[in-house]
Amino acid sequence: MTQIGLNATVMRTDASYRNAGPSRYTTSLVAGVLAQPSDYDFTIYVNDQVEGLPFKPARDVRVQRTPIRTSRTGLRILWELMVAPWQIRASRLDLVHSMLNVVPLAAPTRHVVTIHDLSFMRIANAHPPLRRWYLTAATWLSIRRSAAILADSKATRDDVIHLLGANPERVHVVYPGSDPAFHPRPDKEVEAFRTTKHLNRPFILFVGTLEPRKNVDVLINAFGSLVRENKFSGDLVIVGGTGWGTRAIDSALANSPVRDRIKIIGYVNQSELPSWYTAATLVVYPSSYEGFGIPVLEAMASGTPVITSNQSSLPEVGGNASLTIEPRDALQLSDAMTKVLASRSQREEMRSRGLAQAQRFDWGIASQRCLNVYQQVLNPS
Repeated sequence: MTQIGLNATVMRTDASYRNAGPSRYTTSLVAGVLAQPSDYDFTIYVNDQVEGLPFKPARDVRVQRTPIRTSRTGLRILWELMVAPWQIRASRLDLVHSMLNVVPLAAPTRHVVTIHDLSFMRIANAHPPLRRWYLTAATWLSIRRSAAILADSKATRDDVIHLLGANPERVHVVYPGSDPAFHPRPDKEVEAFRTTKHLNRPFILFVGTLEPRKNVDVLINAFGSLVRENKFSGDLVIVGGTGWGTRAIDSALANSPVRDRIKIIGYVNQSELPSWYTAATLVVYPSSYEGFGIPVLEAMASGTPVITSNQSSLPEVGGNASLTIEPRDALQLSDAMTKVLASRSQREEMRSRGLAQAQRFDWGIASQRCLNVYQQVLNPS
């Protein structure tokens, strides 16, 4: 029987900012692939932090925890370069799918790799120099070592082709799906959550890891203008773990004249996150660059209007449901928030369109497309 390895070492189960986009993508895609009928046997590689899979697999699988602490990024890289090739050889795997940009280059098998984004090339100052250098070199080598590349969006596919010179025939768009936990909830449930969290006023919500390209400092400044001009009587709530490079955010918070109206929540568990979306009046996600932009999808699936950036994949994900703005233009963002908050009918229209747009993204479709790619790689015509 054909043996397939799933390099899921980026998957996390702890309460940290690392249990965000790539981790959640990996968890959902692996679960979806295992739920699809196929004639493959699967081996799943997980890091030392993962005691067991965070879902019940639909079939028998072999789970291998790495022998070194691959929950640390540097050691994960070392494992991929030095240890994984030996484990893959010993397991006689016919194909290995790596879920985060880089494949075990020396492993003697066919490779599939998922490229989430090329932010380290598109927005060079949004990453430390060493990380930027490593990711650029390793991703360039990985796409040449891989028989197929999965991109989270058409925008990412274009980047992989134009920035890294990938063969277009090998690059396939596989959109992430919408987690069924994100959906509209009854008013009583929403009010109970608001009461529990002491959310006494309406609020604008940001969800995401705090790092430079998310432009949270711009959102803070735009929110300050909104409140000073008496165009919103509520709060700004920022949900997400602290990544790196938060100096601009810290400065914007320290200098904000409405600091008392800004709530920094930090990382929240996945089980609680849907309630934040449904309790919000508006979600704002002004990122400069995203390979997909999961918070936009989660907000739409929850029935909450979204304002996002007009860059990279974000217009692709939001479709006709979201308003888009220049990511570093605080005045334009303030005007857009004013427009949405002032019109109940517009919010209802955005809600309706968002729910319809969210239905386009399905993990069942994503996992079936992924299996189709495996089939093409294993049995080329």
